[in-house]
Amino acid sequence: MARDDFYASAFGGFYSAYMRRPWLARRISRLVWGGDLAPYYDRMAAIGEVGAGQTIVDCPCGAGAAFSLVRPPPGVRYVAVDLSPSMLSRAGARAQELGLDGIEFVRGEAAAIPLPAASADLFLSLWGLHCFPDPAAAIDDAARVLAPGGRLVGCAFVRGSDSLRQRLLIRPGLGDFGNVATATEVEAHLAASGLVVTELDRRGPMLYFDARAAA
Repeated sequence: MARDDFYASAFGGFYSAYMRRPWLARRISRLVWGGDLAPYYDRMAAIGEVGAGQTIVDCPCGAGAAFSLVRPPPGVRYVAVDLSPSMLSRAGARAQELGLDGIEFVRGEAAAIPLPAASADLFLSLWGLHCFPDPAAAIDDAARVLAPGGRLVGCAFVRGSDSLRQRLLIRPGLGDFGNVATATEVEAHLAASGLVVTELDRRGPMLYFDARAAA
């Protein structure tokens, strides 16, 4: 979530549009990155598993791909956080199109979510960690926000691929990439924050992870 709003560009509009179309996004992902987006879309099912009276935090929410594809159940509080004004604007417009008037949109830092501790039951960290200057701080704040037993569902690009193409494309400071971690570093950050890692799934340059806050 770059401060100069990297996603205000034409690329940001294109990215926002194709990520809401799984068939297209999966083809682009394989062609450009050599990775598989299927687990990303599969993990969105977690939204539908949250019960009335519970809270979902979606950070970074981007243009609202998650709530566009899996609508939050009735009675669920859905807080969409992003630092990019252009992404928040796109997400807000998308929510209006879908008639989802209960979603809260907040401009904020991933390392300083404007919510109290232990207030979220599900935290979505989808394609954000690799953009941040301090991924460990973002994971720490996700852990702070999660209620006991709460679930973190995430995915990010990681360094350390054997593919020359992926090593050339995924570099800190290139495009919207920030301090891109390795898969090992992400796992260590999750454990250090007190979260219990339940799944790590590497697909090319993409790492999918699930973790739980201690009950």
